[in-house]
Amino acid sequence: MRNLQNILFFFVFTTLFMGCGGSSNVALNSSNKLTQLQPGMSYDQVVEILGKPKTTQVINDKLVARWTLQEMWVGYVPYDMIFNARSKELISWSKNEGDFAKTQEKLKIANDVLTEVEADMNGGDSGNGNASPTGPNDENLMRQFAVKLYRFSGSGGGTTGGSETTINLCPNGRFTSGGESGYSGSGWGTASESGDHGTWRIQGNMQEGEIVFVHSNGKAWKYHYTRAQGDYVTLDGTKYGLNGRPDCGY
Repeated sequence: MRNLQNILFFFVFTTLFMGCGGSSNVALNSSNKLTQLQPGMSYDQVVEILGKPKTTQVINDKLVARWTLQEMWVGYVPYDMIFNARSKELISWSKNEGDFAKTQEKLKIANDVLTEVEADMNGGDSGNGNASPTGPNDENLMRQFAVKLYRFSGSGGGTTGGSETTINLCPNGRFTSGGESGYSGSGWGTASESGDHGTWRIQGNMQEGEIVFVHSNGKAWKYHYTRAQGDYVTLDGTKYGLNGRPDCGY
């Protein structure tokens, strides 16, 4: 079962990476930076605001530069900026709807697989967990490691949508998790929410080790973690952003 899950995770995140073209390095809600753009800006000014473009090409007398920006509850969106090829001044910009739809179709396939795997790993009907509900724990490391984890993934075939997951790792050994997903062709039409709670334990150090989640139904799942201080945590290769102190009700 564990080997199968690892294979599925590899498939899912390889697909996501290929579909987003390296968008895992794009800041959350970076599409808000578009409000800073004005026609007539120089190419260098746009790069200063948005960072380096994903691609550039010259078509006739126009320089077309592609940026991938993240928009909450939509995903990673390709935007084409049109510049005067000679003066490098910004003329216009717009979302590339065609490429966005193609990427979303790939993400939907990956998201569907990921949903099935997560349901299993988080106490679904199949499987019996991969760890014991009891075991060793480093309480000092737990207090240091306590944090709120956040993950967003965009998906939808010909629609917009996505899923959002938050995990609160509390220093007293409790955890809570919550998620929401929705899909719509023109605004949010359907949405679903999910959540769980339980206990967690940890062995290792601040950079790498193992975390075990014991869910409310008694099933326990073990994950290998790595942590980039001030940036993100991976759980068996799934990347979560660090989102400040955990919400622990106190």
